[in-house]
Amino acid sequence: MTKLRLRLTLLLLLFSQLIIAQSSNDQKQEPSNIYANANIGFGLLYGGYGLHAEIGKKHLGCFAGFGYATERQIENITLKPSINYHAGLRYYFDVNSEVVFPRVGLGFGWITNYYNEKIGNKSYEQSAYGLSAQVGAQFYAASGIVVNFDIAMSSSAVILSPQTHPHFFGFYARPCIGIGYDLQRIFKTKKPKSVQNKEINPFG
Repeated sequence: MTKLRLRLTLLLLLFSQLIIAQSSNDQKQEPSNIYANANIGFGLLYGGYGLHAEIGKKHLGCFAGFGYATERQIENITLKPSINYHAGLRYYFDVNSEVVFPRVGLGFGWITNYYNEKIGNKSYEQSAYGLSAQVGAQFYAASGIVVNFDIAMSSSAVILSPQTHPHFFGFYARPCIGIGYDLQRIFKTKKPKSVQNKEINPFG
């Protein structure tokens, strides 16, 4: 278990160093705006059903989500409700668009509340926490509305305390969808006559 945690920590450090190195290279170009947005949505990036906030600059973004997973009934097993979190880093790809920004991410936190029929009536920990990888895109509307769509993935190989999560998924993937607003617009004192997506382009 100690070796697994060490490997997960090294993986997170490597991912962050690659992103920071790319961001350092970008500083040779013209400086760009810091971007920030807040969203509501569902999926593990939102802690179930919840809130999600992000702040970043150019290619690198940091995010955190906090939410609630409702009670569910699977066969004769009741999955208890839970309050959850998920946080991590994202890397955005510049595809020369002022509307769509593809991204990949790596996070840590709540994955899902689950049940497998192989468990039967044995006692086990229903809420699984661990690493997740994400691939998706963020979409900006001219009005400042932000729409997020990601596929988040995890596995029994990267969850915490796997011995307490019998028969967890070898591969787990779920959509995460959210809608929110560009927070920078709230604090702008000078409103342009016509809003352009270009002003919220994190790549300048």
